[in-house]
Amino acid sequence: MMTKPRRKTPSIAIKQQVLHEAGYRCANPACRSIITIDVHHLEYVAEGGANSPENLLALCPNCHGLCHRGNIPRESVRAWKMLLLSLNEAFPRRTTDLLLGLAKADELIVSGEGVLECAPLLASDLVYYVELGERIPNGIDAVCQAHEIRYLLRLTGKGRSVVEAWKRGDQKGVVTAKGASPDHETAA
Repeated sequence: MMTKPRRKTPSIAIKQQVLHEAGYRCANPACRSIITIDVHHLEYVAEGGANSPENLLALCPNCHGLCHRGNIPRESVRAWKMLLLSLNEAFPRRTTDLLLGLAKADELIVSGEGVLECAPLLASDLVYYVELGERIPNGIDAVCQAHEIRYLLRLTGKGRSVVEAWKRGDQKGVVTAKGASPDHETAA
């Protein structure tokens, strides 16, 4: 008679590595909760899954429970892991959060510094910007009457496709994301 492998808790060091990888947030891109985080096995221990970082993903208790109940497909969880690692290599974590935030907000008005923060997303054609015509007083240096130009940021069609595919856990959809280019002249 074959016995099931005994479940061992991952070490603190491995948990820290997995949590760091996800930015101490739920790896589900539609959630991103920061309250309490569980460590989920991609391949379950009962199926021979190890406590190694590559087999673990940070999820909030709600998403973790949804996974175990089968409400979130295992393929999606695996894709989130792969995409999380890929996006961490491609973009700083803050930039990835900006991408998800912009997907929720639809558009943001930022200063030139905000445009620079989104430079990796601009270079990847996931975001575009339009200079707004008006100048808004800076307020910091009223003596010099400094003014700052504002910019409108929006996702491109490709950016929307990437975020939607990422949320679905569609690895192929993220990799092959294409979208109609926006009409930059009519965006403002």
